Amino acid sequence: MSKSIKQCVKALDENKDVRNMLPDYVDKCMHMNNEDAGLKLMMHYYMYYEMITEGINPYIESAKDTTDAVNEIIYEIYESGITDEKRSGLSERLLKLRQIVMDKMQVLTAYVDCFVVYEYILNRIQYRFEEMKKLPDDTEFAQDVVKFIFGSKDNVAINDSIHEIIGQLPMRMTRSRYIDIIRNAISVYDGSDMSSLESFIYMFRTNAMLYKNGDMDKYFTEFVPVLDELSKLDYENITKEMYDIYAEKITNNAVKLNDISDLYMQLGQIINELYIITVSSKYVEKIEKNTPQQVVIRGINSLFMEKQSDVWNLSKEDLSDEEAKLYWLGEFFPQIEGIQEQLFEGMNMAGAILEETMDAQKDVIKELSLTDEFNYLKQMSQLGSNSIFAEINGAADDSKVTADDVLKISDELTVEIKEHLKKSSRMVRRAIMANTIDKLPVFFNSPQEVAEYVTMSLEQCDDEAEKYASKQLIMEMMF
Repeated sequence: MSKSIKQCVKALDENKDVRNMLPDYVDKCMHMNNEDAGLKLMMHYYMYYEMITEGINPYIESAKDTTDAVNEIIYEIYESGITDEKRSGLSERLLKLRQIVMDKMQVLTAYVDCFVVYEYILNRIQYRFEEMKKLPDDTEFAQDVVKFIFGSKDNVAINDSIHEIIGQLPMRMTRSRYIDIIRNAISVYDGSDMSSLESFIYMFRTNAMLYKNGDMDKYFTEFVPVLDELSKLDYENITKEMYDIYAEKITNNAVKLNDISDLYMQLGQIINELYIITVSSKYVEKIEKNTPQQVVIRGINSLFMEKQSDVWNLSKEDLSDEEAKLYWLGEFFPQIEGIQEQLFEGMNMAGAILEETMDAQKDVIKELSLTDEFNYLKQMSQLGSNSIFAEINGAADDSKVTADDVLKISDELTVEIKEHLKKSSRMVRRAIMANTIDKLPVFFNSPQEVAEYVTMSLEQCDDEAEKYASKQLIMEMMF
């Protein structure tokens, strides 16, 4: 007799009746993931169609090939159906599309981080040309900041506040101290998985404008000339006219990057959901084509591809134009209210023991020929996380970081950042340091050290416009 997911989880957690519970656990997880992904696809596909057809995003043409490929796959799945023979090929096609989208998002992230650095500089210049009102003096302001940081008893909240504040304070740290902090941050990973350290290094390099790859010569190259101009500006002696020109350029390009990122984030979500639907389809015995999610997905696909579909025969209304069809499809959404919440509860319960079960029952899972199924469930769990572009191909390096690794990687990264800072102007250098220091682990050992750092940053800043801008930004966080 089939058990509920709660019973399966309880039995596996207590190591009871494992050989019977494992297949049941897999079956239920596959069904839940399949239905959840179908509901999400229903919503995201509908929204994506609206964005494309209403011209909301000016960069839709850049994703046309990927969109067309996704529509073809949806047609195959929802009109032709997934067979055992087609499942593997469909999943491979989806993984390739996902990698293309991920490659483009990496390029976009690198561009965004570059613009953030230059935006930081222009924010500090702004009040050279605008009126500065009276703000608290440095001593009073530093006291207010420290009270804000330690106003919570939650260490996580305190650390978050420290990161937010030091990223906005005037950067007056010596380069040698900055390099020491980077080395200490890397040393924290001694004994951790190498993949975790690699993720940290990638994050640091993008925020420091060090990240480069071959795809930057292929994708979104229109941003390169703007960044080149920004890198050559004389920020120390910039005029108001030049400031206004480049402040507007940064704003306009930030909007463009946001539009493109939003486009590929939506595509990434849809591809993830299709992948889950494809690999879990083996466990779905019968596909009912008239469920709300099936109707909406098939209908949107018909509109996208301009192909006939019998889905429209379900309506008793006149669906002679696109607007009427879209409105009719929208009426199916109230029917799914509450279903996702119910699924989330079961999936959350099942996911809580997934990795522990894979480790503890590895031999039994292999004996029952369920290794592939559990690997798929792990992928689904990663795809269902907050990160749309989580790594799921199993290539992550789970070897442990050694002391030698720490030393080697520290040397390589610090040499790279030293050279980069040496070639940068003073204001660019400070912006890079500010944009990375708040991403590193907290390097203070006591509230007193925090207070001293805040006071030192303010007192050593002799640029009144920069100090004023920093105080304004910090006050926005505190109040």
